[in-house]
Amino acid sequence: MSSKLVKETPVKASPDEAETLHFEEVGYGKAVRSTDGPLRESAVYGLNLITPGIVNPLRFIPANFLGNANLTSSMIDPAFAQRGALIVKAVDEGLAIMRMRYRAEAGEGAAGRQFLLSRTVVVPGVEYWADIPRGLFSWAERELIAQAFVFDQTRTASAQSVKLPQFQSRGIDWFDHLSRRRQVQLGSAYQAITKRIGWTVSRVVAEEEGQSPSALIAADLDVIASLPRKFALRQGQDDQFIFNLGIEPALTPGAVSYFPGHLGGAIEAPDLGALRHAISSGSDEPTLVESVEKRSSLLHDSLDRRIGSEPIPLKWHL
Repeated sequence: MSSKLVKETPVKASPDEAETLHFEEVGYGKAVRSTDGPLRESAVYGLNLITPGIVNPLRFIPANFLGNANLTSSMIDPAFAQRGALIVKAVDEGLAIMRMRYRAEAGEGAAGRQFLLSRTVVVPGVEYWADIPRGLFSWAERELIAQAFVFDQTRTASAQSVKLPQFQSRGIDWFDHLSRRRQVQLGSAYQAITKRIGWTVSRVVAEEEGQSPSALIAADLDVIASLPRKFALRQGQDDQFIFNLGIEPALTPGAVSYFPGHLGGAIEAPDLGALRHAISSGSDEPTLVESVEKRSSLLHDSLDRRIGSEPIPLKWHL
């Protein structure tokens, strides 16, 4: 193995310019005879791809990545069983993004016993939300797949790069032209990231935007990452879960989690004034004058629900 992954300061592309994503990766699972075929005889679990910048690949075995969990296929929501759960975690090297799923030993889509496989990409040098390449979450939600390792095929064991889709700048005019429901969902995402509370997922908003709820959530986080703020991804030196699509929320403490089979509680209306201020100025908090104005005027949220008495439900069960 080579020396530890070097932290580099990511270079942001100009507004509206597509960025190139550079990453290391780790693959885990069992060898199969062909891409969609059955297991190879006597196949055992192992790491089947490690790029040179990864120092301790055992950290990226799913059970270890999820805190030495005893994993089963029932921990992945059925809606994510085919594509796999998506888990994002801030680590020493940067940002680690794992796609994890179970696959039938008899072949892709077959019945019977299953085995676990995963693909993890590690984006180096990411310490703050503003370091995250624009469009990363949408790319991972849409493009990152975990394919079984074919035993006689050579996989590239070098650092990889892909061109992310062009990400249009999100200014205050863009925000003001969103529907009220869309603003509330985005405000909920902002609140979940900055305050570690609250999260609202609405199928109505997803239908309005022509996206699946999981794609819309990823797009929300891309907006948060595009804001020019020095907001740390983790507190202290410990690894920190950031985002979880489709796996039992208890496995990713501290993460913003979307798990359709889990019925959540309720949250208060998000503070849209704070988000609007962050979009317009890049600052996390409004000024003292704005805070006073907000307390005196914003008695209702953008859906005309009275703040403090009419909570917005966590709509996990869509």
